[in-house]
Amino acid sequence: MSIHETERTARSVEERNKQTIRRVFDAFVNQGDFSVVDEIYSPHMIDHQPLPGAPEGLEGVRYTIAGLREGFPDLHVTIEDMSAHGDHVVIHNTWRGTHLGDFLGAPPTGQAIEFTGVVVWRLLADGLIAERWGIGVESNMLAVLGLRRLAPAARTAARRTVTSAGALLPLPPGAAGAWHALQAELAGARLRAYEASRRRAGILQESFALQVLGGQDVLVHRIEARDPQGAARRLAASADPFDAWLRQEAAAVLGTDPWTHLAASATRPGHTWMSVTSELTAAG
Repeated sequence: MSIHETERTARSVEERNKQTIRRVFDAFVNQGDFSVVDEIYSPHMIDHQPLPGAPEGLEGVRYTIAGLREGFPDLHVTIEDMSAHGDHVVIHNTWRGTHLGDFLGAPPTGQAIEFTGVVVWRLLADGLIAERWGIGVESNMLAVLGLRRLAPAARTAARRTVTSAGALLPLPPGAAGAWHALQAELAGARLRAYEASRRRAGILQESFALQVLGGQDVLVHRIEARDPQGAARRLAASADPFDAWLRQEAAAVLGTDPWTHLAASATRPGHTWMSVTSELTAAG
């Protein structure tokens, strides 16, 4: 290959990498299209400045953007400048949004924010994103909000700052078999879609325990999240094809949408999760 051909190939790779990073913001961050994550990120992606509490890998990428979009539903990032250098892309960007939702435990303030930062990305030979470094992005954002920046050592502890919530769902007569069949499908062919859905919603754990109460089958629905009712509301309102399918299938078996039920139960005494025993005792 000649020098000129080598230069053209290098420029072509750099332009491809720049287009990939544009998709991060145009589709994923600004539009909330989580489907692009599997297309543009390496499964072993490392984010060196994730949102506190984020798990590793692609689920951490989803967790971070879901958390930002929950806190700032109108979040929009403008790329002010972009340059490519080999397998790295560097951008200078401006973040804008309004604090209308829960963010890192801070209730919404209605405050409009605007801050800038520099982000460095490393991409693999196949064009997938492998690493991300935010320079000033996280600290600038938290400074604008008046929040103390969480140190890296606190991130593990932040993962444990979660709340449990649950509700009791009586099953119609004869519905137990259909429910077991749906659970088997979620644990099998649809497991990956189910796990991705829960990460998007900000759920760390979800369980459905079938109990017998007074001779009736009752489902104990429990989720763990920083904001369980907020996560349930996101699932109840989600237009994602998998989420819509699961709501429809669950409603067909139970006669109700479990996530709408859980989201609405936050203000009703006796439905906030304490323990399976206390819930069943109170219900009796």
